[in-house]
Amino acid sequence: MRAALIALALLPLSATGACHASWEKEGHKVKPSGIGAKRSYDASGFTKVDLRGPDDIDVRNGAQFAVTAEGDTAILDQLEVRVVDGTLRVGRKDRNGFSFSNDRGVKVHVVLPKLDGASVSGSGNMSVDKAEGAFRGAIAGSGNLGIATLAATDADLSIAGSGDLTVAGTVSRLNASIAGSGDIDASKLTATGASISVIGSGSLRGVVRGGASVSIAGSGDVNLTGGAKCSVSAVGSGEAHCS
Repeated sequence: MRAALIALALLPLSATGACHASWEKEGHKVKPSGIGAKRSYDASGFTKVDLRGPDDIDVRNGAQFAVTAEGDTAILDQLEVRVVDGTLRVGRKDRNGFSFSNDRGVKVHVVLPKLDGASVSGSGNMSVDKAEGAFRGAIAGSGNLGIATLAATDADLSIAGSGDLTVAGTVSRLNASIAGSGDIDASKLTATGASISVIGSGSLRGVVRGGASVSIAGSGDVNLTGGAKCSVSAVGSGEAHCS
């Protein structure tokens, strides 16, 4: 059972690695302007942000699109920004296997009118000030995703790996899944109903005012407050606490 859970948790990560080399050929590449330690990118028409790699992104709500990056010049030269089917993708150019795991990364600032999706693949971090509508947030790897204010009809939140996701706000329906050791802190997010799945040792905290379906396979834990009425399926040492 333990080996099967680990293999299942790592499957999305291996798929992410396989796609790394091909993503550079997708969508429209946005050429930077500026030299030195700061670059600007004339990107627009996106409602989602996808971070791939070790860098950090700060995403803010604003009337006009804006994308800038700052940091070490050599690293900025390797930064690649693309718009693919309504998604802003930020990552590093393919260096034929060269690893950037020990560099300090760069800081990317994004402003857009509306955000309805955010994803982190790798070890980078993304902070979001506001998201709304039907929202999807995902982590694959050891990166982190923080959402200060979410006002959503439906929210799909997922972690594959050891990253952490923090979110606050309100949502009608929460769908959350963890595969691995990552944690979802939704203790400041109020949901009307929820469906939660944990495979591995990860944990989730949340507030649910109505019914919640909880599935646990492994040693992970789910803690729900707000009067949550839970139906629980558990295999392993993990536990669900609903109150």
